Amino acid sequence: MVKISIIGVGNLGSCTAYEIANRGIADELVLVDIDKKRAEGEAEDIKQAVALKNKTKIVAGDYKDITESDVIVVTAGKPRTPDIKTRQELGKINSKIIKSVAEKIKENAPGSIIVTVTNPVDVMNYLMWKETGFGRERVIGAGGQLDSARFTSTLGKEGVVMGEHGDCQILLWSKVQGKYDAAQKNKIFEKIRESARDVITKKGATVYAPANTIADVVQSIVKDEKKTMMCSYVLQGEYWGRDLSLGVPVKLGFKGAEELVKWELSKEEREQFENAIKEIKKNIKEILN
Repeated sequence: MVKISIIGVGNLGSCTAYEIANRGIADELVLVDIDKKRAEGEAEDIKQAVALKNKTKIVAGDYKDITESDVIVVTAGKPRTPDIKTRQELGKINSKIIKSVAEKIKENAPGSIIVTVTNPVDVMNYLMWKETGFGRERVIGAGGQLDSARFTSTLGKEGVVMGEHGDCQILLWSKVQGKYDAAQKNKIFEKIRESARDVITKKGATVYAPANTIADVVQSIVKDEKKTMMCSYVLQGEYWGRDLSLGVPVKLGFKGAEELVKWELSKEEREQFENAIKEIKKNIKEILN
């Protein structure tokens, strides 16, 4: 039996819960939120939505109900809104929430795999890893798949993004078919970087795209698909980084991030990744200290 819990069922958490339930990849889905009535309403609505498709058990619960979860998706925290100008500002707010959630997960579901979604996801995933004490293969940040989806959508062909889920994301042009000059690359980069802000300004939040990519990550884990996906992962010497979390290719299966995939990067991409390392180190220091 596959049990998945989602902590934080606001717009993104509830949409992620629906995506997971609709795919039928969980036998039991537990929704936990500080607003218990909201969680109950979402659970009932999603249960009705998939009733004719599968028999997923969907309940609103408390932290005691996440016991024996295979995967826990954490979206709890303040979302990025137009009034929050920087990820550091957001991180200060959400770091307190992540510390509390990490403690509850460690207490109630010590054998689970955590998918961190709360932004700024790279720093929050690092904090989740530090606070739980879990092996790094069981603490995965969801962000790179979303950036890769945005790159692909903008480019019109498959694109892959490494590095920070933020301004220091790295578009891997070395893996894109065709030639693009510097002006074209810069234009595409700016469009991708502003895409989330544009959606937030127009509709208040990004929901469908991140929910879909989060569900992809969860599905690869619980179905042991061994798919290579871009996830924020704690680095201990790989890709020139140590004691931080950044977006890199990992194979996802039953054990979580079962293998970190090493890709050859161009000189420019390596320099960009090293800059992303410096930026994340700075963010960790500013947000967590």
